[in-house]
Amino acid sequence: MKGRIFIVAAFFLFGGSFLYSCNIRRIALIATAETTADFAPEAQKYDVAFIAAAGIPSNIMIMETARRLDPDNPKILGALAQIYCSYGFGFVEDQSVERAQILYYKGYQYAERTLALKNKKFAETLEKLKNNEAFPEDLAKTLTKDDIKDGFWYGSCLAYWIAASGGSPESVAEISKMVAVLDRLIELDDSFFYGGPLLLRASFYATAPSILGGSPVKSKILFDRAMKKSDGKFLLAKLAYARFYASLLKDKKEKELYEEEIQRLKDKIKGYESTIAEIQDPEIKAKFQSQLEKMRKELEEISKPEVAKLFSDRTGEQIFDETIKEIFETKSDVLPDAVLPNEIAKEKAKKLLERRADIF
Repeated sequence: MKGRIFIVAAFFLFGGSFLYSCNIRRIALIATAETTADFAPEAQKYDVAFIAAAGIPSNIMIMETARRLDPDNPKILGALAQIYCSYGFGFVEDQSVERAQILYYKGYQYAERTLALKNKKFAETLEKLKNNEAFPEDLAKTLTKDDIKDGFWYGSCLAYWIAASGGSPESVAEISKMVAVLDRLIELDDSFFYGGPLLLRASFYATAPSILGGSPVKSKILFDRAMKKSDGKFLLAKLAYARFYASLLKDKKEKELYEEEIQRLKDKIKGYESTIAEIQDPEIKAKFQSQLEKMRKELEEISKPEVAKLFSDRTGEQIFDETIKEIFETKSDVLPDAVLPNEIAKEKAKKLLERRADIF
């Protein structure tokens, strides 16, 4: 009998020690993941891109393991959203768009979960949006200045995933959400991450067809605003400018493109005015009138002298060559807190230059 008691006592003693040891390891792993998240800004200062690329997967595995142990930890989820988005764009997309797409989607999901955990209104509106009881603009309005960081990676991952998805129905359905989120981020703080929200919005304006809101003129305006946020020192901004805006213009002068858009908008306004004059239904007429006022305001904004000055006699090809040259000639440490992004911009600029003949 005493032997049995001893065995039972020993089982609980060692079993308890084992469980205690497992709990300690669990806490330690979660703490390690959270510390890794804290050091993300320091990683941006590193100057050897290929070493950074080699080290990121191991960090991802540590953080993913910690996420499974603590699935509702917003710090870990938010850091994973950032690392998936950054790693996919910086080191994977040029080798495999399909693999990058997987990373962007995971980052998008984690960022959304992070915001839902931190922001009750966001979580509630997200559920309504999924049930078609709210609009993307309603969701975006729930974001506050406290959500800037997580909101930025939410918008970034979503934007990159949409771009990498090749026009799939699932990704196209999310465009309105992405646009609403980016517009809200610009409203809250357009200088975050060296004008990151502006860059993403400018890139969308340059790549989207006009039916989805694409506009070379708006793209140029926002690229100009974004690059001024870092005095031209954040090289990823210049890379996006060359890749999307300059490539869009090709051999056309940007001043010609500007004048064409001004005229197209004037013609559209005249068409709406004629249509409104013939509409009898007050409700329909009010909707058309609202759209007309938006177009008039847009025309007024882009017709300002300070905006017109942005558009030169240079062609897209000239802008491309000048911008790529500036990237190569600028030292990566010109922006001490963004050495790694600048190094990545230089590497991507080399690959973009190799495709120059295909672009122009």
